[in-house]
Amino acid sequence: MDVDRIPWKRIEPLTSINGEIATRLAGVDALQSAWKDVQANATPAEVEASLKRRLRRHAIETGIIERLYDVSWGVTEALVAEGLTTEVALAEGDITASTLDIIRDQFEALAYLVDWVREGRDLSVGFIKGLHGIIVQHQPTYEARYQFGRTVPLPLEPGTWKELDNRITRSDGTILECTPPLFVEEEMERLVELWKQTSGQHPLIQAAWLHHRFIQIHPFADGNGRVARALTLLSLQRGHYAPITVDRLQRGEYIAALDEANAGDLRPLVRFFTRLEEKALRAEIQAPLSPVPQASGALAVAKAYATRLRARELGELKTKADRSVQLANAVHANLLGYFEPFSNDLGNVFKEFDERAGTSVDQAAPPDSKSGYWHGQLVHAANLADFHTNLADGSWWVRLHLRVRGSLLRFITAVQKVGQGETGVLAVTVYGEVLNAATSPGERQELLFRIFEHPNTPDSATLVYTDDAEERWPEIQHLVDDALAVAIGRFSEHLA
Repeated sequence: MDVDRIPWKRIEPLTSINGEIATRLAGVDALQSAWKDVQANATPAEVEASLKRRLRRHAIETGIIERLYDVSWGVTEALVAEGLTTEVALAEGDITASTLDIIRDQFEALAYLVDWVREGRDLSVGFIKGLHGIIVQHQPTYEARYQFGRTVPLPLEPGTWKELDNRITRSDGTILECTPPLFVEEEMERLVELWKQTSGQHPLIQAAWLHHRFIQIHPFADGNGRVARALTLLSLQRGHYAPITVDRLQRGEYIAALDEANAGDLRPLVRFFTRLEEKALRAEIQAPLSPVPQASGALAVAKAYATRLRARELGELKTKADRSVQLANAVHANLLGYFEPFSNDLGNVFKEFDERAGTSVDQAAPPDSKSGYWHGQLVHAANLADFHTNLADGSWWVRLHLRVRGSLLRFITAVQKVGQGETGVLAVTVYGEVLNAATSPGERQELLFRIFEHPNTPDSATLVYTDDAEERWPEIQHLVDDALAVAIGRFSEHLA
C-alpha cells in the first residue's frame, strides 16, 4: 500500500501569530507577575529547590514521552520531591539503574541549559550539540529503521549529526521526511540565525517556534524529541517564566499540536505550551515554597514574617483580596447569565425525548453559606487542573441539573481561589457527574460516573486579580461551551 509522503523543506521564519492567543498570553503574563511576588518573598535556596523539582519532573517525563522507559506516578512523585538518588529509587522500586542513569542525564542537560542562560549566553550550534551529548551519554545505541521496516541497533554518537535519513510518522500515517544529512549543518546554522529574528516575541511563541523547527530538521540520529523539549526552556528561562513539562497524559495532544505545526499552523502548539505554562505558574503560586535545610533557619523565618507584615502594612494583601472578590463576583454574574437561558433551552430539547425531563440552575457566592457546597467536586476539579484550591471562604459556583428518565446530569462551574492565603489568583473550573436521580423524598442519589477524569482532563481558566472580567469572558465561555458539549454527549450516551 502506498503511503503519503511529505518531502522535506527548509525551515521557515516565525510569522505573525494573532487572534485570541494574544489575550491568553496576557493572562499568562499577569500570572507570572503573581509568581514573581511569591518568589520575592522566598529565600534563594527555596527558589532554587523549586526550580530543581520542576527540572526533575521534566527529566522523568521527557523519556516516558519517547517510551524509553516507564515510571509509575508514585515513583515519579518520590523522585521529584526527594531527588534522583539511588536511595530513593531503591526505596520505591519499579526503576532500574540504567533508567535512573538516563533520567539523571536528562536532568543534567536541563541544568546545563539553565546555567547557560544565567551566564547570559544564547542559542548556538555548539550549545545544541553539547545538550544532545549530555542527554544521550548513557545511550550507546539507537534503533535504525531500514526499508520494509527492518530495524538494527547502530552506535549513537553524542553531539554528532545524523548520517542516515530519518523521518516522522504522523498520526494519520503520513510520512514526514526530515532534513537530509547533507543539509543538516546548513539548516542548523539557519535555525540559529532565524532564532535571533524572534527576539521581541513572547517567550512562549519563541519556545513553540524553536521546538517545532528543530523537530522539523531532526538533526541527530536519536534524542531529537528530548533535545527539542529541553530547548523550550531556553526562552522561558530568559524571560523568567516557570519551566514546563509535557507529561505522559498529554502525549496525544502534544503530537496532535506538532502535526498542526507540520501542516503550517503553529498556533495549536503555542496554545498547548501556554496551558502548560499556566499550569506550572499556578502550581508554584498555590502554596509556600517547600523549605530547605539551611544554617540560618531562624533568620529565614524572621525574614519571611517581616516581609508578610510589611505587605500587610502597605495594604497589598487587602488589595489583592478585594480585587479578587470583585473579579470573582463579575465572572460569577456572567456565568449565571449564561446558564439561566441555556437551562431553559436544554430542558425544551430533552422534553422531546422525555416529557418529564427538567432542568434547574442554582448558584451561590461568598459570604452565602451555600458557597461552601460541592467541596468534594471542586477539590476533584482542582486536582485535575493541578492546583491547590482554597475553599476556606467558599467559592463562586453555578450548578446546572438535567433530569431525564431517572438519571441526573450535574454540571458545576466554579471560580475558586488558588493557593494558601491571598495570592490574587483564581481558577475557573468545570465538573460533571451522572447520578441516579432521586424519585422520592429522602432517597439517596447514587453516583454513576464522573464526566471528567485523567487522561480526558478538561481545560481551566486562570485569572489574576488585575484581570478584567469582560476581557477574559470569551475565553471562559469557550471553556464552558466545550465542557458542556462533552458532558451532554456523555450523558446522552448513558441514556442510550
